[in-house]
Amino acid sequence: MTSTRKPSGVSRRNFLVGAAAGVTAAAMPSWGRLANATGHHHLNVGLIGFSVVNTLDPQKAGLNSDFWTLSALFNGLMRILPDGSVEPDLAESVSQENDTTYVFKLHKGVKFHNGEELTSEDVKFTLDRVLNVDTASPNRGKFTAIEQVEARDKYTVVVRLSVPSVPVITHLHNGVTGSQIISKKAFEEMGEAAFSKAPVGTGPFKVKEWRPSERLQMVAHTDYFRAGQPKVASCDILLIPEETSGGTAMLAGDIDLASTIPFADAPQLEADPNITISRLPGANWRYCALNLNKAPFDDVNFRRAVSMAFNRESVIKAAIFGEGSPMQGSIPSYLKTAYATYERPVCHFNPERARAEMAKGKYGEGTEAVVLTWGSGWWKRWSEIFAANINQVLGTKFTVEVTDANVAFQRYKAMEIDCSNTGWIGRMELDEYVGDCFRTDASRNFYKYSNTKVDELIDAGRAEFNPVKRGELYRMAEDIIVEECPVIFAFNNNAHNMWRTGVEGFVPTPGQHLGSQLGPVSVPS
Repeated sequence: MTSTRKPSGVSRRNFLVGAAAGVTAAAMPSWGRLANATGHHHLNVGLIGFSVVNTLDPQKAGLNSDFWTLSALFNGLMRILPDGSVEPDLAESVSQENDTTYVFKLHKGVKFHNGEELTSEDVKFTLDRVLNVDTASPNRGKFTAIEQVEARDKYTVVVRLSVPSVPVITHLHNGVTGSQIISKKAFEEMGEAAFSKAPVGTGPFKVKEWRPSERLQMVAHTDYFRAGQPKVASCDILLIPEETSGGTAMLAGDIDLASTIPFADAPQLEADPNITISRLPGANWRYCALNLNKAPFDDVNFRRAVSMAFNRESVIKAAIFGEGSPMQGSIPSYLKTAYATYERPVCHFNPERARAEMAKGKYGEGTEAVVLTWGSGWWKRWSEIFAANINQVLGTKFTVEVTDANVAFQRYKAMEIDCSNTGWIGRMELDEYVGDCFRTDASRNFYKYSNTKVDELIDAGRAEFNPVKRGELYRMAEDIIVEECPVIFAFNNNAHNMWRTGVEGFVPTPGQHLGSQLGPVSVPS
């Protein structure tokens, strides 16, 4: 639902003093002053909770902040609709010759930012680049079922798979996929390094200036193939690492639209008549990733003990102010065909059973581990509560290390951790929640979990076209994963957006694929 609430005695001034205490006028960023110079048809978008965008090259991108930014610059062959379904985007139509052969007919006359027309050669070049091991795309694993990409004619692309695969086609959208279509000519002329800073796509906006730790400044792509878009002449995506600063910027009018809200500040923000808050069940799952190859998380009994010593409800109440629900797996509740409605005891708070489980394993009281996290907001609070839970129940000595979000992610990828509180946001495709994170060779399986039976169930799910049967296969795989606890499943938080009065055309989605949602957005003239 989307809700708007009117004032209830909370003024803008009072909120700034209370929720943003310690932020002085001199310390506040000058977002508004910079942006307002571009005129009324400029949109300021706050990407809250992130401090860096590493690359604008979709085939090299790995962070959510990368994709939530670069997706304003690109399109995929497919796109996700607000209800979670997938339809053609750069493709005019998609058909199947058989279970493993897909034919994409491209729209004619689609222009890249450099004025060149999109052709099947650009699509082939892009998908071949994703699949090339030398590209080292973090998302290559999503597309390994592709056996061949053929440019049949100027506007026809044929994708042949080695095995039937439902996810491959749904992954060809403009989200966290790496399959956004790039200009072959521009890439070859510019080279990879230059392209990653000023890429050439077909999206509603093109790069004006990029400052990786501050903002992406964009101007309208006036030849965009969707009539009437974009609705604004220019748009900035601003990185706002501290969530409270995002609320302050919204209240001050320095941003028009935001990727999320500070959980603690939701009531005050909703009380402002100039701000609309949307709230949907999120497409995310939050978890503590474990290093399975070193003590103490190389012991399955200790992992189970930690899971049952973790009071998920306490985190939801204290860290995200009730804006979520506990999880007993990676599949969120809105994916109804696969969501487990039955109880999985290892994911429930049970101190007595947790201590009994620890007694079966190699590690006991006094065991040390460092929980890696970042920032000063709810990620830090969650980690502190998590560590305190485990220490209180098991008598362990868990501590929390706080660092920068990008540093934390790089250390997590390299498994230079004991454990790390982190999360993932899928985009309506079941395989993103199970296959991408738990298959032996999966792109996000940084903890190197491996189970042959799980792999078999995932592979069967990928090839199953019946959605009910498909959901059952992924749920069965998740049953096994939960019992082995390669991660500590934590909670699902609500997906929020907020925008100021006068902003129109923005449609919230559970998957929050921000950049790709900006084309239809307008601001008051």
